[in-house]
Amino acid sequence: MNSDKMEQITFPEPDVVLTEKPSIKKYLKYLLFFGPGAILASMTIGQGQLILGPHIGAWAGYGLLWLITVNVASYVIAYISSRFTMLSGISLMDMFAIKTKKGWFNWLLIGIMLIFIPTFTASIITTIGQSLAWILGFGNETYIIWGIAACLIAGFLVLFARYKFLEHVQAFFIVVLGAGAIISALFIFQKFNPNIFELILSFFRIGNVPSYPDWVLASSSATPTPVPLLMLGYLGTLTITVIPLVSYLGWVKVKKWGIFKDKKDPNVFSEKCFDSFRKEGKITYLPNTHDEVKKSRLLLRPIHIDLIIAFIIVSIVSVAYVVAGKFLLGLQGDGSVLLPSDMDLIKTQAVIFTQFAYWLEPLFKVSVFFALFGTIYAGFEAATRMLYETSKHIITRVHETSYRRFMGYLLVYILVTGIPLSLLIYNGLSVMLVLSITLLFLGVIGVIIYGIGAVYMTQKILPEKYKFGKKGLILAIFFIVLICIPVLSLLL
Repeated sequence: MNSDKMEQITFPEPDVVLTEKPSIKKYLKYLLFFGPGAILASMTIGQGQLILGPHIGAWAGYGLLWLITVNVASYVIAYISSRFTMLSGISLMDMFAIKTKKGWFNWLLIGIMLIFIPTFTASIITTIGQSLAWILGFGNETYIIWGIAACLIAGFLVLFARYKFLEHVQAFFIVVLGAGAIISALFIFQKFNPNIFELILSFFRIGNVPSYPDWVLASSSATPTPVPLLMLGYLGTLTITVIPLVSYLGWVKVKKWGIFKDKKDPNVFSEKCFDSFRKEGKITYLPNTHDEVKKSRLLLRPIHIDLIIAFIIVSIVSVAYVVAGKFLLGLQGDGSVLLPSDMDLIKTQAVIFTQFAYWLEPLFKVSVFFALFGTIYAGFEAATRMLYETSKHIITRVHETSYRRFMGYLLVYILVTGIPLSLLIYNGLSVMLVLSITLLFLGVIGVIIYGIGAVYMTQKILPEKYKFGKKGLILAIFFIVLICIPVLSLLL
């Protein structure tokens, strides 16, 4: 290619395993593609499953399991947006920066992030602080100190550790979490023998909005979070929120997937693709031959595998904790109530494990710590990459700043704003309410807006042979509509 115009390229050759004939050995090798999905799963399996999942299961039973079905839409949106970047070499956020007036789309996401990252940080400081105070046997009065300390340690690790270390750590976290959830679920099924047909049917009762039973209203010292808001907050914990959705665009470059395979510096190549688009007004460098188009689709396979594995893990763990909440929490036989509250977010759920054997309590404590620490650790990296991808072409100074330095600036902002908010929660602000509102914007509203933009850019910018066909476009629209359904419960 010359400096004036980017010449037409050919796609790199796919990994050999992708072209092998179907076999068990081949599909086992597919597991090696699981990378960024481990970070997605670790960020997702945290407060949602440990707090909101059992809480919802305790009073709603299977009534909100359909949200796990709806959650598949966020994974489809992750695929659509990453597909655009893996085929074109251009970050979707770079495209939004020049194709929306004054980059308003990017500014909208930046605004949402700057408002709600501190609130999310405050809630995670609260939950990990309470869990550490309980695990270490200290009084709950000192939990805020432990939460802030964990936050600072996570920030240090993210700032100085390499991406590969983060990926491996998160993979280990989800193995621990998955093992804990599955062991608990097996005990529950053995003891209570739940109705499997009823359980499966609940995944398809789309739009069902249960009401709080009387015992919840009677047991609460304050008005519970409105059901629609709590429901959307829980959906926000299940979804790939807008933070890792955008971060994934950076991770596919780090992994050298798609068009970036065999590129020495994927970021430099991405900038060349972006510069070519700005000069030409369209993408002219992608090949049009049948063989090259077919090759490009094969190069998308790693992201299929990565996202599918992540979705399966998140769904299994989510179901396990909701089912555990249904059978072990809530209204007890002696008239007492076990329900996670703002002042006791973690300890109540220990019954999920200790109901069957006291030796399982250490496993629960390990699961709790890894779930929450994994969320904040991965969240720092994902938030940095998301804001960097979003702002680098609308804020010149960011484009001229190295990624690591940008991360340092953002961590200072997160800590300076998140710690004071955690002190407000410590002094009485409802963490359930804060968490629900935060996840409503990061995990539902932001995801819907981003998904609509991703589909539009795919059909508007990519060359004809790389756009979605009629069936693909209908499916993309269907999944965006699907994730909008829970929002109607808040409006009606």
